[in-house]
Amino acid sequence: MRLTLALCFAILLSTVAIAQDQDIQIFEKKDGNKNIVVARNVGKVSYLVTLSIDATGMDVIPGIELESVVPAGYMKELATLTPRPGQAWSYGYDVSFVEYTGQEVKSTPNPSPNAAVSAEPSAPVSTPKPQAPSAVPSAGQDNTGIIIYTQAGCGRCAFVRKEMTAKGIAYHEVDVNSGSPEVNDMWKKLRDGGFNGDSVTMPVVSVKGELHYNIKDLQGFVNGIKI
Repeated sequence: MRLTLALCFAILLSTVAIAQDQDIQIFEKKDGNKNIVVARNVGKVSYLVTLSIDATGMDVIPGIELESVVPAGYMKELATLTPRPGQAWSYGYDVSFVEYTGQEVKSTPNPSPNAAVSAEPSAPVSTPKPQAPSAVPSAGQDNTGIIIYTQAGCGRCAFVRKEMTAKGIAYHEVDVNSGSPEVNDMWKKLRDGGFNGDSVTMPVVSVKGELHYNIKDLQGFVNGIKI
């Protein structure tokens, strides 16, 4: 197996060196053949960390584009990269972060216009384990098109929009903080379909009447959409 990691490793060292001059430190740890990207917040405020990964020959969980809130004094695993057997592999990533001033609000069937849907399950001490990707019927909704329920500042939402646009897939976007009746309808259909969690990983996507949520592999999900 041919490894093509040298250049990317140099890039990663540069990324870490820059980040360590700030409140957010980015580093990696090994777990067998897995490479785990970790963020440590040594500052006094919470930060919203955005990670964009470029990987070849590797499986990336939860996805190549993600955002995560890292509270002051905490450390959080952001992504796990696993080489595919028998393939040459390489990877690199870009990291950015801003001070987080928002508030995560537990989801309810009827959120107020200012309610925020958590971009990931809220858990300040350990990395949360998201529910498996799920789909529930969306009865009463337009069963012919695609609706993307998004949140401002959500990197995962931006990734899905970009990929759908690049593939020529038409969609209708709904901001979950807009107060639109469509948002209330989304929560009701999630509950009616058996969802019983207190937060959901954005985006939520309706495809031909089915609601998909807690999507781990965004690229694979978009690639699997059949028009």
